[in-house]
Amino acid sequence: MKIIAITQKGIHKTENEDRIIVGEAVLTGGTLSCEMESGILAVADGVGGNKAGSVASGYVADRLSALPDITAEALQEINAELLALSMEKAEYNGMASTLSGILFSEGKNRLFSVGNTRVYLLQSGRYLKQLTVDDTVLNYLLTSGQLDPEEAESFDRKNEITACFGGGAADLFQMKISDMDAVTVPILITSDGIHDYISVDQMEEIIGEHGLTETACKEMISQARASGSCDDSSIIIGFGQYG
Repeated sequence: MKIIAITQKGIHKTENEDRIIVGEAVLTGGTLSCEMESGILAVADGVGGNKAGSVASGYVADRLSALPDITAEALQEINAELLALSMEKAEYNGMASTLSGILFSEGKNRLFSVGNTRVYLLQSGRYLKQLTVDDTVLNYLLTSGQLDPEEAESFDRKNEITACFGGGAADLFQMKISDMDAVTVPILITSDGIHDYISVDQMEEIIGEHGLTETACKEMISQARASGSCDDSSIIIGFGQYG
């Protein structure tokens, strides 16, 4: 499988709080193009507004990249370790990270997610289907019928999450893991610095124009920033054969 991954620091930010995991590699900035037969593809996003977001996402990413498998027990252990680490220094208190990705391996493909980073599947080379479910106040209000789609467009708490790694409370860890008999590619993984600012239609149009390329990834980041994103931006595209 061919991989293109880009993560960039947000406008006016002093450091990038996003981390991209590609197999055993962790990308903290810039671009990575490679091929991978199997392994983990994921994006971890240090939660904005909490202290030490980059420490949290970095810790989760480093631990994840060393895992031979994705299991509920292993991820729960990482969360417990992050909570313990958050108590060691005052500046770490409450630090948190989201995480979404896919484990690709022979005979076992596993989708996992907590927070609001997203995994999409590109169907028929044209249409993006979101595979993950956002753990956000906005999504809760939409699914419970307390907010309609039109109201959601102007909702001012789009990035307020309801689940994460860390966050100062064990009950915030509500990791969703699902086995998948088969995972087709291409897949797309993004942080909220991108998908909170451009629509699925816009992402599909960019892929339609530029294909599954580094240019397409950079154009998504560029359009998100033109639409007001000052957040860190991360994107992974995985395509071709795997396994």
